[in-house]
Amino acid sequence: MAITLLDMLMQAGMLTPRQMDDALQHRVFYGGKIGTNLVELGFLHEDDLARFLSRKLSVPYVAPDKLLAIPAEVIALLPRELALKYKAIPLGLDKKRLSLAMADPADLAALDDIAFITGYLVRPQITPEFRLIQALGQYYQMQISPRFQKIIDRLHSEPAAPTQTVTPAAEPKPEPKPAAAAQAVPAPPAPLVEAAPAPAPEPAPEAAPAPPPPPPVELEDVEIVEEGTLAERVERYAVDDISKAMARVEDRDEIAALLLDYFAREFSCAALFVVRGDVASGWRAYRDGHELGGFDLVHIPFARASALKTVTEGKSYYLGPLAETPLNARLVEGLGGMKPDSALIMPLVIVGRVVDILYLEGRGMDLSSRVTEVQRMLVKASFAFEMLICREKILMM
Repeated sequence: MAITLLDMLMQAGMLTPRQMDDALQHRVFYGGKIGTNLVELGFLHEDDLARFLSRKLSVPYVAPDKLLAIPAEVIALLPRELALKYKAIPLGLDKKRLSLAMADPADLAALDDIAFITGYLVRPQITPEFRLIQALGQYYQMQISPRFQKIIDRLHSEPAAPTQTVTPAAEPKPEPKPAAAAQAVPAPPAPLVEAAPAPAPEPAPEAAPAPPPPPPVELEDVEIVEEGTLAERVERYAVDDISKAMARVEDRDEIAALLLDYFAREFSCAALFVVRGDVASGWRAYRDGHELGGFDLVHIPFARASALKTVTEGKSYYLGPLAETPLNARLVEGLGGMKPDSALIMPLVIVGRVVDILYLEGRGMDLSSRVTEVQRMLVKASFAFEMLICREKILMM
């Protein structure tokens, strides 16, 4: 069995089982490579990550000072569209050998494609994902997300890590020690429980916690289909399709797509925010069936009053008009500038933590009648996230 980066770090005593669990959860919630998440969480220094990546993949490591000081004539060796498509930076040309900095030197398809298009023999080298993103922004004007920019800014202010010698990793044993296995397995996730809306500087939430959902009605129980009943059955079947799809998701983006594809058909506005630290950032949003561009540039900090802050701190839904606050005004502007009469805002809670926020508007709709349905969909999404976390642990342990 191949040894993973996490195996190597744990064998070297640089990562605890709890940190490994936290990093895997963080990766499922926010994406990115596992090394990026380890550095972002403060579990690993950039230099240590680079040395272990170099050793694991048996390729040279490109230090930041070299990566960020490449002559323009070297950058010109790789066209912008290839650099952005394959996340690669040219480092130099030796006869017909083109050295490339990559976050994934094991991407053989990318190496073959670059070699075919450029006509060079490609020699890959490794650099952490966030440094590669920084270089792509510097040389190819790629927009850097706030998440990666925050990591880069923090690294600028940190002292360099003391040099450590990476000792050879022991051969992986056929079976792990029982004690280690017990440490690596987390406790079962806590169930998602919706609490009553917490007091906040918003108008009093209109909705109380919803009653338990009614038992599903089997389709075979309905023999005579009336005009109005047919639409209800079609809707029920569509939700069931989403349930099946949720059980097969491969990553967080699929979960977002399933939620928004469904809610964008049902509501005049549907949006997802990612909660990271003390900020809710736009993920994807739809208004009147069309996706809103630039929504990922919307950021709502929790330093002052807003509906998103109320939902995150209370871990419960908010139903009602949006109060006149600067951050609510920013929220409305990011969603097209049309202030709604009422909004339904609900958190996606996983293991007691608000990870995402779903925002819904329904023009002329009684939003209170849809609370239970929305809650059930978010419970399915939370299960899908937990399933991804378990899959990550299987693949990375």
